[in-house]
Amino acid sequence: MKKCPNCQTEVEEEALVCPQCGYQWETNAEKVEQVVSEEVVSEEKTQSVQQAANEEVVSEEKTQNVQQAANDEVVSEEKTQSVQQAANEEVSNPENEDKAQTTVAPQTPEESEEETNNQSSENSKKVLDFEKLDDFEALKPHIDQAKNYFEEFKATILHPTIGEIKYKTLGIINFIVIGLLFSLTFSRLLGVMLKGIYGAMNQFTNMFGFGQSSYGSSSISAFPMFWLFLLAIFLTQIILVLVYWIFEIIMQKEGASFKNALDQIFEPLSVLVVVGIVAFVFALLGSVFLKLALILCVLYLLILRYSFDGNIWLIANPKGFNRFYITMIPVALYSVVSYFVFKIVLGVLIENSNILGIIENMLRF
Repeated sequence: MKKCPNCQTEVEEEALVCPQCGYQWETNAEKVEQVVSEEVVSEEKTQSVQQAANEEVVSEEKTQNVQQAANDEVVSEEKTQSVQQAANEEVSNPENEDKAQTTVAPQTPEESEEETNNQSSENSKKVLDFEKLDDFEALKPHIDQAKNYFEEFKATILHPTIGEIKYKTLGIINFIVIGLLFSLTFSRLLGVMLKGIYGAMNQFTNMFGFGQSSYGSSSISAFPMFWLFLLAIFLTQIILVLVYWIFEIIMQKEGASFKNALDQIFEPLSVLVVVGIVAFVFALLGSVFLKLALILCVLYLLILRYSFDGNIWLIANPKGFNRFYITMIPVALYSVVSYFVFKIVLGVLIENSNILGIIENMLRF
């Protein structure tokens, strides 16, 4: 039971209207609506207050801008007045008039032509400077690449490693440079040897009075059959890499590729570049240095084979093959292929140099 706040009559708890005086109780929904409406009204009042504050701030900023613009106008007017005053003083001063007349003197045609030539020369200098800068910018990546190569070259000479790849292009650069240097060296040694044989044959025929010799050593070039040596050496090096690559595939090595096989064999062979340069210089000097050049050529073959055999021995063996017998397969395969390449090259040399004909003539005498 509850009491009516108006007449104090007891009524049921659920009653909304007093049966005695007609007083009505408010429902919860109406209370909620009233509260919500009050909150909405308070929010609208807050927004209106914030908007008014923003408008006041904007109006203050506009006022400041207007004042600043007015100050700027005053300053500009003062500057204009000072400039006009200075101009009036210069006009009123006769010394300044004389200076103006002397400075504005007309130029002669020769002076104007000389000034034009000077300007054109300055412009051409500027253009050349820009061209030099453009050329330097174009060459800068190549210069940086060359510096990186020499740093890598020095590192692999001092601390060579077998079975690892540390650099991107060092292996292929060594492959090309080594092949080129020793092709030149072998060709030069052949030229010196042929000139010696032809010279000895000429002395032999003249000594025993067999008439004038037909063997002219002067017709031999400084680098005979260079292209044959170049082809043979690069073919031998490529076969070396191919055999190692095939062996990597058989041993199921991860990342096996021709490029990686080439890098693993030729990256630690930077020392052969130095050996090739020295051997080529010895071959050019001739005389007693020829034997040293020949020894360095043999050293080239040994070091190349050492890098190949070392990489073969260090390759992973996941299937557990016998290390001794499994490494004999690529070594024997490379030896057989190298033998046939050497045989073909030697046959071409003998056929083109006419060495057999010279020996037959010497035996006939």
